[in-house]
Amino acid sequence: MENQKPESPHREFVHKLYRLGRKLHSSDRHAVAQARRQRARLRRSLSDERFVGDVYEILLPCGVPRAHEPSCLLLAGLFALHPDGETDPKRRWRLCAALAETGSPSAADARVRQLIGSNENGALEHYLRQSVRLIATAPVARPLDYERLLWDLIRLRGGDEEKARTVRLDWARDFRRQMYVSQPPSTKEAT
Repeated sequence: MENQKPESPHREFVHKLYRLGRKLHSSDRHAVAQARRQRARLRRSLSDERFVGDVYEILLPCGVPRAHEPSCLLLAGLFALHPDGETDPKRRWRLCAALAETGSPSAADARVRQLIGSNENGALEHYLRQSVRLIATAPVARPLDYERLLWDLIRLRGGDEEKARTVRLDWARDFRRQMYVSQPPSTKEAT
């Protein structure tokens, strides 16, 4: 236990969100009620800065660098729109791969194009909220890889256009690859 590598502050933050997601399905009614209240405040932080303090309550003890805090604040609000407590990281989906599985191919395609084309933070936040809501309403639940999404946000907002471009290309690839994998074999042959 002494030689165990310490968890990164970013991972610790995301794991706190996942724990909140698991509490939403707890058998302890008090824990569920408390988690629902916290989720509501996180969700409200997306549109009302008076609730950002509730995110900082989770974020500050983790020691995330200040430059990454805006991405963490956004991520917490997105998590609140589609919370999950999936414990197996292999079952978590990348954002745009999950969009491909929403059952609404044209709406998902539009969201991916909007995400990739948005260069302003306000537009990106808007399209991310729409995308996560679309994923949350899909017929089959797709738990998101929020740690990966956090790093995508940090790279998009970091000021390095090459890193931001790589994220956009990854999103496009994730979406198209999942759309291809999800097609029935007869449709694949036609493409």
